[in-house]
Amino acid sequence: MSLKEKLPEGHLEENLITFTNLLREKGLSISTPETIDALQALQKIDLLSRDAFKSALQATLVKSRRDQEFFDRLFDYYFAPPEVQRRGAEKAASHKKQFESKMEQACSEMKFKGEALKLNDEELAQYSSMSQEEQKRLQDFMHKTETGVNVKPRFRPVLESVVKSHLRYCRSKSMYEKQNNTNRKDDQTASGPSAGNGAGSGSADAALGEMDIQAIRTTDLPEAEQLLQRLSRKLAIQILRRQRRGPRSGPLDLRRSLRDNMRYGGNIFSLKHKPKRRSRQQILLLCDVSASMKQYSTFVIHFLHGLREAVRDFSCFSFSDNLENMTPDLKSRAGLQHLLDRVIRRSETWGGGTNLGLSLHELMQKHPDLLNGKTSIIVVSDTKTISIDYAVNELNKLKDRVRRIIWLNPLPKEQWPDYRSVGSVAGLVEMWPCNTIVQLEEVLTGRL
Repeated sequence: MSLKEKLPEGHLEENLITFTNLLREKGLSISTPETIDALQALQKIDLLSRDAFKSALQATLVKSRRDQEFFDRLFDYYFAPPEVQRRGAEKAASHKKQFESKMEQACSEMKFKGEALKLNDEELAQYSSMSQEEQKRLQDFMHKTETGVNVKPRFRPVLESVVKSHLRYCRSKSMYEKQNNTNRKDDQTASGPSAGNGAGSGSADAALGEMDIQAIRTTDLPEAEQLLQRLSRKLAIQILRRQRRGPRSGPLDLRRSLRDNMRYGGNIFSLKHKPKRRSRQQILLLCDVSASMKQYSTFVIHFLHGLREAVRDFSCFSFSDNLENMTPDLKSRAGLQHLLDRVIRRSETWGGGTNLGLSLHELMQKHPDLLNGKTSIIVVSDTKTISIDYAVNELNKLKDRVRRIIWLNPLPKEQWPDYRSVGSVAGLVEMWPCNTIVQLEEVLTGRL
């Protein structure tokens, strides 16, 4: 706005306070007395003179070159001349019109058998931002699915899920690449021979931690694995500290106390306690390794593998259409890489259809010794399975035999109402959204 429009009589103080608050948000240190000084300076100049107005504020509010940079930028934005404001408004209106046109086009293209897919505004916007080549590939996939043999309209929710997952992947990928580009620029501008090694590393970890696990590229896996190791090590330390807290000895041993105090004529001068029993928590990991779940399950295995020092009784099973015991590989000398190789490449269950009920039944029949009041079961699955009613019945039986069941669901929480299986399972267990490394850490911290 122009100064004449922005500062009508009686509103000078309000606009100055709003402007100084914007400067404070950018890190400028501006006290109340300095704001009063700025207001008094403005009362001694011609408010219609833009240069005089800016100089008065600059003299009272700016203290360094860094402050000057933010001041100039915010001043030009907040006190824009009328012609700049008009151009900005026209540009914003043009962008809005283009955006609405793209959204309408996206709605018309994202259809299955003539019915629009249920995509939210964020997903439609992501589709609109994709290149024409990427959009064409997605359209070709939808067309081939639509014209497939025995594909009926009720298949639409399945297609919606696949499309939503792909759009989430594209969004996470673009965000991560943008963050990486920013970090590289920061590294290039940092001074000193060692600046490149440390600059931006924290923000890179933050970007990787917030990225959808399924969208993490092969080239980024070493960084992701290092992040998982650090987080699991931190959680292991927390568990060990919690186990060491509390009384050092067990309950009072009355018989030993009486026998030891016989030398004092029966007077009790010292008490004896029974040895403290340390409860050893048992964790049983159930990983869905169907094609859509492979990456998520692999990361959870990697994370929990780092807790072996704090949780000694640790078992691992994978399942899709049947159950496979991975515990021997977990405890073998080959270690983590061998276990991950088993899950990714040589697992007999990987890539098959999911039959959760049959896998849970097999677990209870073949491994009852692992199921008791000390066992915490962690399930990694999106709940998509055949025979959901049978699966819920078996899950209800399993729930009564163990301490707790924690369910890590990689589906975004806003999609849960779209799946009957999610609602059926969530009513029996503790279900948490878990499609990023940060969510994985947040869920397991304090619950193991």
